[in-house]
Amino acid sequence: MCCSTTRSLCTTMINTYQTSMPPPPIPPRLGSVMSAPGPGHSKPLLRFLIGMIVLQMVLLLGGFAYLYHTDNKYHKDLDSKYLDDMIILKRLEECEKDIQSVLDCKKLVEKYKSILAKVSQEEGRAAKLTGDGPSYGAMARMIVKQPVSGTPPTKYLEWNIGHSVRKNVQYYMSSWLKVLQPGDYNIYSQVAFSKWHPKTPLASRVKLRKGETGEEKDLMTAYCSLGDQDHTDVCTAFQGGVFSLEPDDQLSVWVTDPSLVNYEEGTTTFGLYKL
Repeated sequence: MCCSTTRSLCTTMINTYQTSMPPPPIPPRLGSVMSAPGPGHSKPLLRFLIGMIVLQMVLLLGGFAYLYHTDNKYHKDLDSKYLDDMIILKRLEECEKDIQSVLDCKKLVEKYKSILAKVSQEEGRAAKLTGDGPSYGAMARMIVKQPVSGTPPTKYLEWNIGHSVRKNVQYYMSSWLKVLQPGDYNIYSQVAFSKWHPKTPLASRVKLRKGETGEEKDLMTAYCSLGDQDHTDVCTAFQGGVFSLEPDDQLSVWVTDPSLVNYEEGTTTFGLYKL
């Protein structure tokens, strides 16, 4: 009886010990324990990251400063290079309005020719750099400009340069187109007449001359008829053809009377393009 009581008490004590105390920790295996880095090991890494950030900021600010300085210098050089050309163009506008004297206007025209020569050279250099030969892309589509009252009468149509399209083709004295590249060109003109002439037929002619002082000759001629002065319709003289042209050849459109021409948009045009 005593032994039974003692065994029961021992069992109770063993169970109490097993349930009230946590199990002992498992000992680590050999080689699995690694020493944690101390606080002194992170300082070099932190300094390296801070140095890289500062270096990137310095390089970024330096790049912005360089681009700003280069852009300002480019604009200053561009303004100083073309300032004289812009002054000449402004004075040419004054010549058109008869503000400048005839002698001054002649000098300005000579300077203007030198500007056009400079532009042609720049276009040639750009074509070489881009690989495009100088024999491509010559064309012009001219929009007619209504004559201003009070200007000297002329039978050559004048063109609105600001609304016309040109590529590798120059213009001279508002009426003539100057060819820069040799080759075969498709040339066309369309002139609409809205008024009747009592004595002379309504005609338009495409004129060709060699240079500014060359003899003019008729390249093409077209006629149209309105019948008599009671007719209020519009007749159109259209002509076109392919011709071989040389550099410095100049083209223009001659009409019977510019006051009889219809100047509505799209009715009277002149153009050419290289084949």
